Amino acid sequence: MQLKRYSIASLILMILVAAAAYSIDSESISFDLLGMHFPNLPIAFWVIVPLIIMYLASLMHMGVYALVGNFKLRRLNKDHEKMIDALRDALLGVSERNYVYKSDAYKLMGKLIDHALILPYETLRSIGNEKIDEALALMRDVKEKKKVDIKKFHLASTTSIVIQNNLNRFERGEIDADSILSRPESYGEIVCAKAYETYVKTASVGSIMKFKHLFTKASLIDFVQRINAENGIQIANEELISIFNALKLNSNDWIDLTAAMSKNMLPEQRIRLFEMLSEQCDDAMEGYLYTLYDLQMIDTANEVLNNTANNDYQIFKAYRDLKRANKHYDIRIFLHRSCN
Repeated sequence: MQLKRYSIASLILMILVAAAAYSIDSESISFDLLGMHFPNLPIAFWVIVPLIIMYLASLMHMGVYALVGNFKLRRLNKDHEKMIDALRDALLGVSERNYVYKSDAYKLMGKLIDHALILPYETLRSIGNEKIDEALALMRDVKEKKKVDIKKFHLASTTSIVIQNNLNRFERGEIDADSILSRPESYGEIVCAKAYETYVKTASVGSIMKFKHLFTKASLIDFVQRINAENGIQIANEELISIFNALKLNSNDWIDLTAAMSKNMLPEQRIRLFEMLSEQCDDAMEGYLYTLYDLQMIDTANEVLNNTANNDYQIFKAYRDLKRANKHYDIRIFLHRSCN
């Protein structure tokens, strides 16, 4: 529109100048310039020739700047699209992001967003952009544990929102532990570990041991409770120790384990297990002492304590002294653990 107005105004100017020149002098002239002969034409014509040349030159000038401006605008538009994708990835928790921006206006913000996770307030429902609004809706639905179509976002299994959605699916029963554990690359370590906590409650020892690297302290408690139970499992102490050694267990963990074993494990196996463990790990000694007192192996427990330094195992020594004073308490109460 601006070019059209400029052209019309230029044409009017050229006509006015030609008319003015013709009214002043209507004669025709010819001349030579730079070795070129120019024919005999009205003076008015030669007057508007420079105007025509200036008009054409100005059109070329404006065309070049318009082309440059168009390239800049296209670059900005592409960077804007990349920024929208980067914002969506930051909302969805995509870990690997490396968008390259051509315009300086987006480079700073792009570098920051590529290394950030955006957690909007729950009151933000939409912003008017389709991609961002879809991401916000997905985040909201996953948090509310709704069934969603997450495949179209092409997110990695390690993305937090994919992990949470798979946990939701597992909780709803859409996928079972066998399906998850058979395809660990599709679900990731967190989902597999959660499925494994259920798996150890019913699977055979052989099946459980295939995925023993997924053991957590919680799943280990459920597992040892099944040892020697009715319709439970049988497992050698050596295999148990190999599982324990793969986890970083502290003294409280050993007590939790032996307390869980007390429900079904044969006393002889339980005592022998913690005797072996105490020889390999100092922290397991508290589990051994707990086991002895829990099974009323008082003399053996006292003998073990008598062979320790004065400052070691003070809680158990206090419990021993109470027993000697005929103050009888359940060891689980003494250690602030439930008797149930």
